[in-house]
Amino acid sequence: MKCTDKKSITVFLKLVGTICNMECKYCYEHVSKNPKRGIRDVQEVFDYLKEFIGYEHVFIVFHGGEPLLMKIHDIKNILDYIFINFKNKIHVQFQTNGTLLNDNWILLLKEYSSNISLSISLDPVGEKDLRYLNNKDYRKVVIDNLKKYSSVIKNIGIISVAHVYNKDYFINYIEELIKLGVSSITINKYRKIKEKDKYSITEMEYVILLKKIFMNWIEKKWYLKINIQPLLSLFSNNTNKICIYLKDENKCSYFRTFYHEKDSSNYCDHILDNVLPKVSKSCLECDIYSKCGGGCLMEEKEVSFCEGRRELFKFIEEMKNEN
Repeated sequence: MKCTDKKSITVFLKLVGTICNMECKYCYEHVSKNPKRGIRDVQEVFDYLKEFIGYEHVFIVFHGGEPLLMKIHDIKNILDYIFINFKNKIHVQFQTNGTLLNDNWILLLKEYSSNISLSISLDPVGEKDLRYLNNKDYRKVVIDNLKKYSSVIKNIGIISVAHVYNKDYFINYIEELIKLGVSSITINKYRKIKEKDKYSITEMEYVILLKKIFMNWIEKKWYLKINIQPLLSLFSNNTNKICIYLKDENKCSYFRTFYHEKDSSNYCDHILDNVLPKVSKSCLECDIYSKCGGGCLMEEKEVSFCEGRRELFKFIEEMKNEN
């Protein structure tokens, strides 16, 4: 599938720019030398989204910064526009740190509940917490919101980042989320995006973590209570991959990123300066590239990256054969 086929597209709406009420030390937005501003008028969003009305499926992510810093009536106007014009071929997600959720936001999201999901960023604390909210206990705020709203908004998931300080704390953390009634969690590896990055973990460390989580998922029957990504995708009979666009060299072009009318990108929002890196020749020629996809193009991969990926796919095949 080529990005011009107009079959599916993911659009990141970063309408507050890079502004956030938290300061997470590992946030990839901090790497960019040019902080982004957001929109000045919602008409900018309407004009931008018109391009995608002809697509068969559109996945729109309200992103940031922190999207809930926007005025609630502006968000409502945008949601009305989206659901009127895109009808049943749309799904909307809010990627939020969860600290600003309140009854008013939840009431708004409930209006569109069947086509809206809420993805909340939360990590196990571990040896050192890399998330910070103005001297407040942000984690208590988020946990309290999960307790209060998880029964009201059904499509609430958690997205977590595994880094050097918390990679050994995920088992108890997942059990905590299950008790809170969380239905899904995505565990991403903290990607090394600059040479002297002190928070990243190697691909092999990430694979070891995924293997450990998978064994608990089976032995403790977590699969009855919570969906865990990328495990579901990796063990699916028809995917067996991490990147959903896999071996397409243009995989980052299945995304769009929008800050405001004069600042948008034809790529995933990880492509911070609108310059798409090339897939390396060694990746393209690798015998597991059809499964691996080469990983995120923005990541600075350590020498053992390929070894980690090989170990991962070997483990997947072994587990599939056993079951």
